[in-house]
Amino acid sequence: MAVLILRYRDDDGASRWAKLVSAPPTSPDDVIDIIDLPVARNATTDTIIAMYGRNLDRIDNGDVVNITAAQLQSPVTSDATIVCQGLNYATHAAEAGHHERKQNLLFAKASTSLCGPYDEIVRPKGVELLDYEVEIGVVLRSQLTAGTVVDNTNVGEYVAGVVLCNDVSARDVMFGASFMQWYQGKSFRTFCPTGPLLYLLAPDEVATALMNLEISLVYRDVERQRAISSQLIYKPAETLTQIAAMMDLKSGDLILTGTPGGVIAQGTPKLIEALKTLLLDDPSRRAEMVSEMKTLADFLQPGETLTSTMRDLHSNLDLGGQFSTIVDDGSNGGSVA
Repeated sequence: MAVLILRYRDDDGASRWAKLVSAPPTSPDDVIDIIDLPVARNATTDTIIAMYGRNLDRIDNGDVVNITAAQLQSPVTSDATIVCQGLNYATHAAEAGHHERKQNLLFAKASTSLCGPYDEIVRPKGVELLDYEVEIGVVLRSQLTAGTVVDNTNVGEYVAGVVLCNDVSARDVMFGASFMQWYQGKSFRTFCPTGPLLYLLAPDEVATALMNLEISLVYRDVERQRAISSQLIYKPAETLTQIAAMMDLKSGDLILTGTPGGVIAQGTPKLIEALKTLLLDDPSRRAEMVSEMKTLADFLQPGETLTSTMRDLHSNLDLGGQFSTIVDDGSNGGSVA
């Protein structure tokens, strides 16, 4: 049976792992009950998966203690490789002005962008178009190597569990960079709030869970995003097979499966024309994009907050939520993942 695992910073500043035994947190002020796991301090995610991923009943009961959710860190540690999918919900592809998806869009994100679910999101200097993207994160159980083929019958052998993520994006950096490469605009520190929980699944639970996860995000007291994982265009099993054909991944690595419609940035005919005609003129393209997008919407500003949640509809299980405050560069934001 699946368990909810978390990682937190203790009073000595060390990272510890625990099992959640109370209601999942949704804000930093929540007080939660946990049972510490008998693993070394500062252990990495792959260590937890190796010890418990196939033996969930080994997570025995013990002394219950309570902590505040503000102590929680990303349950995916910074040794992970992060691979992302883009435009993987039809609603997001449509609002971005894209045609029907014919290929799986994959890109990388720096692991140093990982931060806790209640850490501040730092808007870098010069960024004007800061945006959110609530996503389901798939955490690997086993190594992917050349020739690995994953389908619904064996996906549980390769996927250990899932986490709630926010693929924070600086749109002006993404589309203003040379040839519009996305890496920098996706990879600033604190640009990947993750958690609060690792939903650690038994192998035979994975396929069903991956089709029944619901995510949502609220901004300015309005629900902006909501989707169910069955709506993904390219499902996790197919995506893992494609990734394995080009690169190796290890236990504990993270796949961000894409965001649904409802982001701040929206494609317009004027914007799409600028992206096409100014491909080789980075400064002009960025200036045109900023001008067009700022006339259409307000992007994330310091002092504003985001809340997001994830739920397993099949098991009727809440998987917790994130609460993030936007701050400008120079403020104290983000914990070490």
